[in-house]
Amino acid sequence: MRQKDKVLGAEIVGGLREASTPWAGASLLVELFRRSGLEAAANKVLPQKGSAKGLKQGQIVESFALLSALGGDCIDDMERLREDEGLEVLLGYRPPAPETARQWLDRFHDEALMIGQPLQGSFIPLESKSLVGLREVNRRAILAYITAVHPEWDVTLDVDVQLVETTKEGAQHCYEGYKAFQSAKVSWAETMLVLDDEFRQGNVSPSKDITRLVDEAYAMLPPGSWRVKVRSDSAAYQQEALDHWRSRGWEFAVSADMSRGLKAEIERLAEDAWHLWKIEKDGVVKEWAEVPYVPTRHYERRDSYPYRYVAVRIRRQQGEFFRDGTSVRHFAVVSNRWDMEGQALLEWQRGKAGTIEQVHHILANELAAGVFPSGKHGANAAWLRLQVITHNLLQLMKKVALPEEYASAHPKRLRFSVFTVMGRVIKHAGQTLLRIADRILKALIAPAQIRIRQLMWDTS
Repeated sequence: MRQKDKVLGAEIVGGLREASTPWAGASLLVELFRRSGLEAAANKVLPQKGSAKGLKQGQIVESFALLSALGGDCIDDMERLREDEGLEVLLGYRPPAPETARQWLDRFHDEALMIGQPLQGSFIPLESKSLVGLREVNRRAILAYITAVHPEWDVTLDVDVQLVETTKEGAQHCYEGYKAFQSAKVSWAETMLVLDDEFRQGNVSPSKDITRLVDEAYAMLPPGSWRVKVRSDSAAYQQEALDHWRSRGWEFAVSADMSRGLKAEIERLAEDAWHLWKIEKDGVVKEWAEVPYVPTRHYERRDSYPYRYVAVRIRRQQGEFFRDGTSVRHFAVVSNRWDMEGQALLEWQRGKAGTIEQVHHILANELAAGVFPSGKHGANAAWLRLQVITHNLLQLMKKVALPEEYASAHPKRLRFSVFTVMGRVIKHAGQTLLRIADRILKALIAPAQIRIRQLMWDTS
């Protein structure tokens, strides 16, 4: 509506919309989500709704990413986003209601894929069409990172399974004795990206399908001269897995089960075979030694490729006993890497604690993968994958948009320092303006926005 003011001599125009938001800094995440092609990918690969009304698939995925990045850890927290009028103006749409978001997650569950689930024993169903689509959204996030950052060709794949205790009906008991769900992940150690994820019931063996998981993770990378290495705990101590990785030209280091034969071979080592690794402050001595071990278990054929075994011996300086009544403890690592000294190999293999275990912590404790929202397998699998997509998007944002001081920042710090910024959103004449304090704009938001807009991604 237009009105002429005779006193001012000015034309007064209506239609101005103004609102405030405490999450103005989240505009960076939104812009990155859209410019890097994740929104377009979600709209393209996720099954389309029967009606054109309502939110698009990309907008719903974006809403879930915002929910987790801003600290929401359950679907009901989506209402907080809906209550923020400034965020609604900034996004150009209102995030879905909790019930709508819950119904959307439920569409990732396909009951037909659960046919064949035994009454006893473990079961991993195939992924639904929708879940496969969500995997493609994560592939887009990984490709966006590689395109923008140009990482080196080294790819260390750390694989592990995390237990998440739950009281959900239908959940199975894990090997620790309590009801749990599992989230299996394969992380690219050099970038901290999660290349593959899989939601599992608690009673599934951590070793089940580990070769497939790692292959799927590698398949998420674009073609290239990748130099691949694999690290794992004893879940991967399977002849099939070791031989498979060797056949692909990949190097690996895996914790070995302390079988009777391996233990006997370690105990037969001469004293001068042991090399000092370190002496802890509490007087615990760690030593390592090469072990000339030929496996004898049925799946470790004597004619198989001779892998390298490096043992670890842990004892106390004064010969005291540990709490379990033993005076010495032994561990071992099996590898096809011969280019490293034993100690260096052990330290490299244990380096996965700083990557995959950190990823577990971030996803479960700082994003929203620590509590699964549904009793439906597919819905929980989608929830986990949405957390992975959010994590990878945050890794991309830290690398391409934020100052170096945020390179290793966890989501908790990003919320406090980047996302929680009071802003006033003004929409008028088809334009959306975000007004924030000059200091924050000059120091953080404007430089980050410029960096994002300078990046060139093919979003077709």
